[in-house]
Amino acid sequence: MASSYDLTMVQTLNAKFKDKAKVQQAARDFQNKHGPKGNGGNGKKPYKFGNFAVDQMTDPQEQAKWLIDTGTRNWDSSVAQLQETIRKNLSDDGDQVPMVFSIQADGGNKARAEITRVTDSGGNLVSYTIILHCRN
Repeated sequence: MASSYDLTMVQTLNAKFKDKAKVQQAARDFQNKHGPKGNGGNGKKPYKFGNFAVDQMTDPQEQAKWLIDTGTRNWDSSVAQLQETIRKNLSDDGDQVPMVFSIQADGGNKARAEITRVTDSGGNLVSYTIILHCRN
């Protein structure tokens, strides 16, 4: 991971989730594709981070590489937390707050996600900061 296509993906995700209005539109799209809670059913596929993000790519080779790179073989257990955070945020009863993604190529045996809840002075969730730590 951490190649130019990864950076393009992060830019695309950040544009998609940059403000409340964009997130609410993404949530509607998410629910239409993955069901109201993102768990699939009634002919809809359950949400997975790799499949969700790959929808933003047009190059078939990049799609295939992204799906391989985002598989559980290449990630530690934090990929489950990443998926659950996105699922809960975009679900019909989710907070639907902005998410800011970045990639940090800092080595390690497996990629991992670092998810930080950003709150206001009253302790209310206002956004998520998500760093994808990638293998070199």
